[in-house]
Amino acid sequence: MIYLDNAATTRVYDECVAEADKYNRQLYFNPSARYRLALQAEEAVKNARSVIASALGADEGEIYFTASGSEADNIALLCSLRRKSGRVIVGAAEHSAVYQCACELERRGYEVAYAPVTQWGAVDIAALSSMLTPDTLLVSVMHVSNETGAVNDLKAITSLVRKKSPKALVHSDGVQAFGKLPVNVRALDVDMYSVSGHKIHAPKGVGALYAKKSVHLSPFVFGGGQEKGVRSATENVAGICAFAKAVPLAAVRMKEWLSKAANARAAAEEYLKNNIDDIVILSQRGKCLDTFLSLAVKGVRGEVLVHILDDKGVMIGTGSACSSHSSNKRIPKVLGLNEEYWDGMLRLSSSDGNDPNDLAEACKLLVEAIKAEREYIK
Repeated sequence: MIYLDNAATTRVYDECVAEADKYNRQLYFNPSARYRLALQAEEAVKNARSVIASALGADEGEIYFTASGSEADNIALLCSLRRKSGRVIVGAAEHSAVYQCACELERRGYEVAYAPVTQWGAVDIAALSSMLTPDTLLVSVMHVSNETGAVNDLKAITSLVRKKSPKALVHSDGVQAFGKLPVNVRALDVDMYSVSGHKIHAPKGVGALYAKKSVHLSPFVFGGGQEKGVRSATENVAGICAFAKAVPLAAVRMKEWLSKAANARAAAEEYLKNNIDDIVILSQRGKCLDTFLSLAVKGVRGEVLVHILDDKGVMIGTGSACSSHSSNKRIPKVLGLNEEYWDGMLRLSSSDGNDPNDLAEACKLLVEAIKAEREYIK
């Protein structure tokens, strides 16, 4: 089996399975209870918060645990605005969690604008600059694109926002960056930053939002007052502790993998270009993470190719798993792809669980599948 859909989710580290098991079966107590073993669970959550905060360059009190990166994005966009009207700017190719929140804000009466992106998926900073106004309330730009792996220059973006829209909050969806790139929220000067556990080999169902102390968040879930009243719910202690366990492991293992991934990804791109006509490489080298190889092929259906490769023991994606069941063509449109390529978008994404030969083998089978599909539909 070759798994190359790590941008969708990752295999949980064995160490994280053991950590989750500990808090599911031994210290399974509610952290809000006051007996001794429950206090140990509470302390475990506190320690995990410290680990996440340290990895982000934040303070413990600025970390809010959530059920996912999507939930963290929702809290950032829907719970941080103090005014009832004003301008909100998001990247045109944002993850659906941010995009759908922007649509909701528009329904609530905010003026929402979408910053154009380059052909590889990064926000066009010059275009963004022209959109910033003194009444802009919020700017949300992802750190790394979930579609192409494009890396946005967050520091340049925040500097621009501070200059032209000094009252605006800056949020970044860091789900695809955290664990792969060094992240320091102070240096980046973001007000809010979202992360997720299952993208870095922790279990699904846990994420976190960094929110600067000066950011006031309205309650997202009402109840017992957990997470400083923003997200009331009994803490997912097992998931939180497993997430914290994954953070230092991923930092080391992904750094090692990235040193190998660059050559494998470059060779795979050249192989595809040399063996397939009418192909567009969306993940441009030097501008995107080397764990991504996203492409679009003319005259084929990506979903068909996914099924063909699946039968051969290779798993790849057609793009964001959160929007794979939608007929929405927002992403290929904003990337400027010719309509003939829209159905042929594919994403191969690696992680430290892969072998350097996985990408080469997958691309060999992909070329065969593309040629077979094209022959079939002649």
